[in-house]
Formats: sequence, C-alpha cells, structure tokens
Amino acid sequence: DGLTGNCPAMIRACEKNDFQMVSHFLCFGFKYSDLTSSRSDLSQLRASFRIDDSVFKPCVKNTELQYKNRYKLRNFFQFPLSTGNCLEESKDLLYHYKSFHAVSKPAYLIAQSKHVNRKLDLSENNPTPYDPISEAFHNLHISRVQSSRNVEYKNKFRVVKKGSEEFIVKMLNCCENSEEARLILVHDSKLDHYFSNSLIRDMVYPRLEIAVAEKHEEFVGHDYCQQILRDHWLTSDVTGNKVQWQTSNVYDKILYCLSCVLLMPLHIMAYHFTMLCGGYGKYKQRMIENRTNNKNPEENNANCLSSFTKQTWLHLSYPINRFIAHTISHVFFLIFLILVSENPEDEPNKLDPDWYDIAAVVMAMGFFVSELGEFIKRYKGKNFSFWNIFDIACYLILLVSNLTKTIGYWMECTMTDAEPDFWIFGIFGCKLPPMKLDVTHKYGNYSVVVIGYSLFGVGLTLTFSKLIYFCQISHKIGPIAISIKRVCKDIILVAISFLIFLIAFGLGIFYLMKNVNDEDVEEECKHQLHDTTEVFKTLFWNLFDPASIEDFGCRKIKGSAPRYLAMFLFAMFLIFNFLILMNALIALMNSTLNAVNMNKVQQWKFERTSIWLRYLDSGFVLPCPFNLIEVVVKMVKAVFRKCRSPEDTSHLAEKSETKRYMQLVEELSKRYLLREEDSDTNDITREDIENHKQEIINFQKRVLT
Repeated sequence: DGLTGNCPAMIRACEKNDFQMVSHFLCFGFKYSDLTSSRSDLSQLRASFRIDDSVFKPCVKNTELQYKNRYKLRNFFQFPLSTGNCLEESKDLLYHYKSFHAVSKPAYLIAQSKHVNRKLDLSENNPTPYDPISEAFHNLHISRVQSSRNVEYKNKFRVVKKGSEEFIVKMLNCCENSEEARLILVHDSKLDHYFSNSLIRDMVYPRLEIAVAEKHEEFVGHDYCQQILRDHWLTSDVTGNKVQWQTSNVYDKILYCLSCVLLMPLHIMAYHFTMLCGGYGKYKQRMIENRTNNKNPEENNANCLSSFTKQTWLHLSYPINRFIAHTISHVFFLIFLILVSENPEDEPNKLDPDWYDIAAVVMAMGFFVSELGEFIKRYKGKNFSFWNIFDIACYLILLVSNLTKTIGYWMECTMTDAEPDFWIFGIFGCKLPPMKLDVTHKYGNYSVVVIGYSLFGVGLTLTFSKLIYFCQISHKIGPIAISIKRVCKDIILVAISFLIFLIAFGLGIFYLMKNVNDEDVEEECKHQLHDTTEVFKTLFWNLFDPASIEDFGCRKIKGSAPRYLAMFLFAMFLIFNFLILMNALIALMNSTLNAVNMNKVQQWKFERTSIWLRYLDSGFVLPCPFNLIEVVVKMVKAVFRKCRSPEDTSHLAEKSETKRYMQLVEELSKRYLLREEDSDTNDITREDIENHKQEIINFQKRVLT
C-alpha cells in the first residue's frame, strides 16, 4: 500500500484518543489510478493514511534481522525489541516520539486491530493478527528501554508507559470470567520477539512472563491473574485435583508439610520410575484421551493401598508440592553446611573428609545446575532475576571453595612411602607434614588452603541469606523481605558516594601526615597514619565508632601545620558523612519504605508470582541433588528425540486457540469502548440514556392506560 506520510490530523486524532475519527482515517483510501492513468505501474496501488513508528519499532521493516536473530555478535548486548543504532544522533527524537505516542493510544490500537483483522483469514498457515494487547506490551517495553537510554526524555516515555499499563489493565477488567482472562495470559503475538522458541514451549502463562519482565505490577497483581495462578499452584498437572490449602487451618498446613518431609524419599523414588517411563506427560495425555472417549477409570473400587500409591506417585505433579520439596532440600543443605562448619566428627591432626562434606558438595552442585538452567532460560529472553544471579554466585563460591581447598592440600602434599593421610578421588594418595594437617593458619596467610576456607565462609553467609527469598511467599513476612531488598539499592547508591569521599579525603590526609616528623616524641604521642592502609581503615571504621582524633598524634609533634590541616580534612570528612550522607541515606530509606508500604500487597503479589511461575513449569520436578539424575535422563532423551523427530500436530490446536483468542480480543475491544463511553469523564452515560428511555416508555404506558 501507498501512504501519505505522518498526517498531522491523524496524529491529533490519536492524541485525543478519538476512536471514531481514527477509524475513519484508517478506512479512508483511494487508488492512484483515480488520479493518473499515465503510469500503469501504479494501477494496483492504493494510498492510505498511517503513522510511521518504525524508528522505535524497527521490526516493522525487518523483523528477521532486528529481532529474532539475537545470537549474532552485533545484537549480543542489545535489548530485545530494540537495536543499538535505531536512534541515530541525526534523527529528531521529539518528532519521532510524537508518532510513537500517537500509535500507543488505545483508540489507535483498537482501530488498527479492527482494520487489519477484518481482512485476515485465521485458517491460513501462520496468520499474523494485530493484537492490541501485544502492541501495548510492545510499547511498554520500548518506553522502558528508551527511557533508560534517553534520560532527558524519561518523563515523556513514562507517559506512554503509564498509558500502556492502564490500557492493558482495562482490557483485562473487561473479561467476564476467568476463562477469558486465561486466554489473555496464554497468548501473545509478539512472544517470539521476547523469548526463544525452546523457552516459549515451556511457558505456562507467557504473557505473565512478559509482565514480570516489564515490571507491570498492576497486571500481575490483578485479581484474575492471581486467581488463575493460585488455582494452578494448587492443582495437579496430571489429574486436575486440587490441594485444599486455602480452606485449611494452620495446624493442618503444618501437618501437611511434615508429611511431605517424612514421605519425601518415597515421592522421589516414585517419580524416578515415572521419569524412566516418560514422565507425567504420557499419563496426562492418556487421561485426556479417556475423558474424550468418556472412559473414566473406576476409582471408587480402589483400596487404601492403591490410593496411597497413586498419591505418592503423583505427589510432585502439584506445583505447591514441588516448592515444598525444593524448600526442604534447601533446609537440609543448610544443615549440612552447619555440620561442615562445626565438623563434629573431626579427628585432630588428620585430614578426614566426612560424609557431610561430600553431601554438601553434591547438593551445591545440584543447586548450581538448577540455577544455571534457569539463568540460561532468562538469558535467552534477556530477563534476568536478582535471586537467580545471587544463587549462582552463592553456589559457585561454595564449589570453588571446596575445589580450592582440595588443590591447596594437594599443593602442600609430600609424596612419601608412608601411609597417605587422605586420598583425592580415591586415586592420588597424599601425605602432609604433621604440624600442617588440620590447622589452617599453619599454611600461611595467603595460601590456597586459607583462600578456600575464606571463600567457604562467604558462601555460607550468602546461602543462609537465601532464606529471605523463601520468606517472600508469606503475606506477613514478604513485604519485609521486599523492603530489605529495595533498601539495599539505596545503600549501594550512598556507598558509592561514600567511597568517593573515602578515597579523596584518605589520599589527602595520607599525603599531609607522611610529612609529619614524629621521631623525637614519646611513643604515645606518635601518630598512627604512616601508610594508606591505616588511613583508609581509620576513616572507614569511624562510621561505626566515635571519631578517634588520637591517631593524629599530640601537640608535641613538630611541623604542626600539615598535622592541623589533616585534622581539618578529617573533620570535613566526618561532616560530609555524618551530616550529609547518613541523613541522605535515612531519607532515601524512609522514602523507599513508604513507597513499599503504600502498595505492599501489590508488590508482594508481584514477587510471589515470580516465584510461582518458576514452579509452575514442570520441566524439572525433583529437588536437589536428585535433579542431577533428571538432567542426565533429559539429555539422553533429547539425543533420541533428535534422531527420530516425530511429526508435530499441535499447530492445529494452536490455530483453534488463536481463533478463540482473537474473537475474545474483538469482544473485549467492544466492551472497552462501551466502558470508555460510559466513563465518569462523560456528563451523560449510556446507562443514563437507557434509564431515561425506560422512564419515557413507562410514562407513555401510564398515559395510554
């Protein structure tokens, strides 16, 4: 089609959010042959109005290169749906923003949807409908990315971001039941722009994944979304049965969790047999076929033993049970780490790796593999999670610490003919000097063994800090955990400023004090600031201790001018830190805590949803360290699956679901327009007109009678 360019009248109609006027612009058009008959090459072309927003949406012109091919080096560090040079310095950003702001309006989105989809045949192969909700999420993403790249226009992009968020939530409000809301959560026409195909196949609610990535808290915390997630959280992936968690009291929930702990070995063993037989997927498919053929298994005749066996077998098909199993495994991991740190079975003067040392390493490996798989998924979608990166760093430190200690002991080994003190991998025997066997400080301050023990201490602290992650699932402790995480960001910002002041004043004080001669005075009058290490240590710990002016020496020191000037700099350092930075930190923390408390329920729902979505995916069921066996089995199955590549017939069901979804979008668009027409901004609503009409009819009836 031809185009007339960015028509100012059409842009103004979009900015006014006038649906009727925008629809007229989109439907208007004429053939070039009506204007000229001299050129035959224009006979089939048609001129129409449209707004060019390809500057912010380069996928409009070249989808294959700009979006889906994210593995090339030039797109390696780029955001999805954006390119590094889509906004060159020579382009007028405000001019293009005006077009982008116009096409983000609800009137344009709905009008464009009606204009494009009425000509679309969904029975064709790979139809590409125009989805206004997907476009709104698209605009939301672009606004977030461009506001970080063009900070000067952050407020302008924030307007588009806020408008897109409101439109998405209003469309969700137009749903009449949970089934309609579920269709919205499982469909998105631009999903492959965000995530890779392998990740899309494992997603249960793709649109929720996008909302979490875009930090759309109002959409994630919507009543429909939370109801659908809660039902799925308590429902078996195979049978559809639900755990009666919401209606149970506290004691029943505690007993249920205790039963999960006691029966956990049976649940894991049962799933191993299920995994070897193809997992829960085959049994679920068989149940669907039985329901289709009206062949329901007779469960009433089942005895207690068979019922218990079935519940044990299907226990891990419930997302809530998978979460409980992973939490229990983390608690056991913490117990093993405590045993490793205390080492109760240690024999003096002997290197003896105990069973809990090996168990801690194996569990750390299992957790690391699990988190690494989650990171690979998020990396392909450029949707990184704080806790995911935190866990990877934590478990990696623990594994490196054990490896470092092993290497350190091996480096200190003296291979002799005597009986080895310990064996490495059961092959290499090692004999250490008696005075170094089990005493860490004997190896030196910077030896490999000491570094390994130090890394283990850091990893132990981080692993116990992970308990805050599990606290986010509770509606009482969750907001506190969220507040702690938000406050840490403020502390980091202030810490950067403090570091600048520390280096600036520290170097100045050191340069002044190194020229102060204190050789002719008593020992108690000498200053302590002879090197930069002492200076920085004194300045840093003055944050928590009273100012120690005695470190600058006493009056008997000659050359008092540099000393007094250094003391003046020290006083200025204290003023900057205690009167300015500390008060600024307190103000920032108060502002953050107030922001969390004002909307703590919605923010807690958002954090809880990010946890739920991970366990709704039944790709990896077993807790650590048994997930290592599951990884090996899946790798073997993947090799066999590539060899035979079965025919995929799921596209038929997807096409039917897409048709239902687009019909729902059309219906939601009508409801949205009616609600906007009847909104509080209008003086007279449609309901008022209908009521007035009914009153006139009733009055006519009374007059006639």
